Amino acid sequence: MANRRALLFGNPSAQSGRAEAAIEAAVAALRAGGIETAVVPTEPAGRTPALVAKEIAAQRPDLVLELGGDGTFNEVARGVLASGADVPLGMFPMGTANDQGRSFGLRPGASHVAEHARIVREGHETHLDVGRILAKDTAAAVTAEALFFDSASFGLAPDILAARNRDRAALEEGPLRHVKHVPILGELFRDQALYVGAAIDRLAASVVEPSRFSAVVTTDRFERTWSALTDLVIKATPIFAGAWVLDPDGEPDDGLFELIAVETRADWVTRVASDLAHTPLRPDALGILRREHLSASRFDIALYAESARGAVASQIDGEEWHTGERFEIEVLPRRLRLLTPAGFAPPWKRPFSSPP
Repeated sequence: MANRRALLFGNPSAQSGRAEAAIEAAVAALRAGGIETAVVPTEPAGRTPALVAKEIAAQRPDLVLELGGDGTFNEVARGVLASGADVPLGMFPMGTANDQGRSFGLRPGASHVAEHARIVREGHETHLDVGRILAKDTAAAVTAEALFFDSASFGLAPDILAARNRDRAALEEGPLRHVKHVPILGELFRDQALYVGAAIDRLAASVVEPSRFSAVVTTDRFERTWSALTDLVIKATPIFAGAWVLDPDGEPDDGLFELIAVETRADWVTRVASDLAHTPLRPDALGILRREHLSASRFDIALYAESARGAVASQIDGEEWHTGERFEIEVLPRRLRLLTPAGFAPPWKRPFSSPP
């Protein structure tokens, strides 16, 4: 892939400015491998997809690259698709969960930038299925539409995410904003620690608050009804929340998404305990949520909350989305060209017979 041109999208001010050093290291590693790289800073308030499409049209690169978390991946990938250009997307995962990168064996963090650059230079591609989600009102009129590339979920997980975001805002802008600059304490309150704290908070609240909901899901392959769920997850790639494989049989390019219905808080307790111990769940324990293998290419979802608020929270690709009662999801098969490691053998698909 020598003598190629790439556009790298990232936020230099992310992670308290440490992303800038990662961007510089990525550019140096790519240029050393013959890929001339121009850096374009991402923009806030949802403006990045339009920026990506505009820059692709203006500069006509051979490659598009993103450096950041799952949210950055989502915005840059949407921009690639909106541009209409037949160009592959490469990843430099830097966020907390990094479900996209981990699903293909990419280790997140600035210390792995050289490895990510090598993968980009090698040019091995996977075609990724893309999800289109619609939120609808009770009269079936569409109220919102978006694309996602990793997961859409409803229930407790989005509640945890919302609580994490509130805690993060308090840390960035509130009375605790100076803590992030204190050695050790700053690391303690960043990223995954915030998620674990939010999870514990929402799990405790769910014991006394009505948090369950019923769901009727109609697809092109099956119909199911659940009377009491804590979560409903539609999964495009294997890894969820940074370390959890909800359905080991899922593939990123088979034209199908996996559905996982979570009926007990015990599953979340297992997840949080794993985070607290900094120990990934063993592959033979990762299937605790999969009661049956359910996959489809189209989902019509009706949700009925037990709480007084009526509607159920949702998230897509690790970002809060709409609260509602009706959703529709369609799989767009093999829509995105993605640069991934060649020969990656997912550990959750291999027999597991001994402790890690």
